[in-house]
Amino acid sequence: MILRPVHPEPGTPIVVGEPGTRERLRELYRRDPAAAGIRLNLVASIDGSARGDDGTSESLSSRADRAVLGAIRAESDVVLIGAATLRREGYLVPRTARLAVLTASGELGSTELGEVTDADKILVLGPAAARDRVASTLGAPHRFIPLTADAEGRAGLADAVAALAEHGAPRIVAEGGPSLAAALIAERLVGELCLSTSPRLTGGGLPVLGDAPHPAVPAELAGLLIDDAGGLYARWLLPADS
Repeated sequence: MILRPVHPEPGTPIVVGEPGTRERLRELYRRDPAAAGIRLNLVASIDGSARGDDGTSESLSSRADRAVLGAIRAESDVVLIGAATLRREGYLVPRTARLAVLTASGELGSTELGEVTDADKILVLGPAAARDRVASTLGAPHRFIPLTADAEGRAGLADAVAALAEHGAPRIVAEGGPSLAAALIAERLVGELCLSTSPRLTGGGLPVLGDAPHPAVPAELAGLLIDDAGGLYARWLLPADS
């Protein structure tokens, strides 16, 4: 597949799989270390679903999308996901970054995460009361990071972001699911949204930012790639608290 930069200006086509592709994409997706907020990376259908025909985001992806995903992860210290996404889709620990899972209950569904021997590769964040449940439902070595819970037993997202930075992972890319993505945006914790749009209609599915109302947020287009199958890869800058 071929990716063509079209914004902020047209660029030389990038052939996925050729030598130098990864480095070029990493350069395009490199953030200023001083930029406020974390990065959010999502994939959706044209009609805004985060779920494809197979019930997961996998059927919305493509070779070009995975190349972009790899570049974004390589520019990150940790991939942050919610427990619901882990249970529904499963997740392999990224090759170039750590995996962080945010949970309220500690129920992680005994998901296979690939061959993991280093507990520092998987960080699980949640209320202290969730520790034992995490240990019994996550079949891989991991490090549990306790967070202060609110009256409903949920940990604060800002606390989770701060805790990851304290554990050597300040460059965070969150990959959902929709509820986590919407909550991060609502709390002004996201400085950049990377949105891949798959060239297909799903006829419904799961809204990429969930069903709950969320505040209107202005966005600035910082970059746009188009692949030869019609997929779009946009970088949107969002106002974030430092």
